[in-house]
Amino acid sequence: MKLFSQLQRLMIVGATLGLLIPQPAFSGDPSSSGPIRDVALQQGGVLRGEVRSPQGRVSAGKTVSIIADGQLVAKSLTETDGRFTVSGLQPGVYAVVVGSAPNVIRVWAEGTAPPAATSDLLLVEQQSQVVRGAHGGHLPQWDHPILVSGLLITAGVIGGIIGYNLRDAS
Repeated sequence: MKLFSQLQRLMIVGATLGLLIPQPAFSGDPSSSGPIRDVALQQGGVLRGEVRSPQGRVSAGKTVSIIADGQLVAKSLTETDGRFTVSGLQPGVYAVVVGSAPNVIRVWAEGTAPPAATSDLLLVEQQSQVVRGAHGGHLPQWDHPILVSGLLITAGVIGGIIGYNLRDAS
């Protein structure tokens, strides 16, 4: 019975701590650029696309880099209408970089792409990664070590009090 009581207290403390740990600590790669987009290659492994500025204007003379497994696979320059063409690609997952923001795409061989795949890739040139939910310094930094330590200690104390009160109720 005493073992069950200690196990119950341990579970309460663990659950309380789990609720207080900031969730971004468990997220994947912070540099990920969002969902993977499906693109159908045209005959001969040709990838066609267009680059636009955030305002919607064509981006001429921009370098489009295709990267697989950290290695540069192909490079192309956009034409005056913002369009680019890369040939000789194999089906697979690539990072397409224009500016400093990577876009992850999954390219499919001709005739094998899912219905949601596009035949032309539209890229919006971005100079920096978009940060959603940024604050102007009015809120605490949830990843600050002192704040996290204080929250963990508080959670431990609360869990201990709850566990002690459960023991008294038995």
